[in-house]
Amino acid sequence: MVLLHSANGVYWQSPPKGTSLKTLSEAEAQGFILIRGEFQKRQFRLTEMGFKHVEQDKRRLEARKS
Repeated sequence: MVLLHSANGVYWQSPPKGTSLKTLSEAEAQGFILIRGEFQKRQFRLTEMGFKHVEQDKRRLEARKS
């Protein structure tokens, strides 16, 4: 979830430091992100499903704070 919330929209970007290949692979397998690049130069972006999931989660967390 931290990986998804760290995403800057649906643009290609570098994963946050400390993100493992396993974490990226799991998120990709679940359909939340797309991955491109090789080992150190790997980039990711949210899929439409991933973006919707993050937006829904942000609204849920905001509602909890209110």
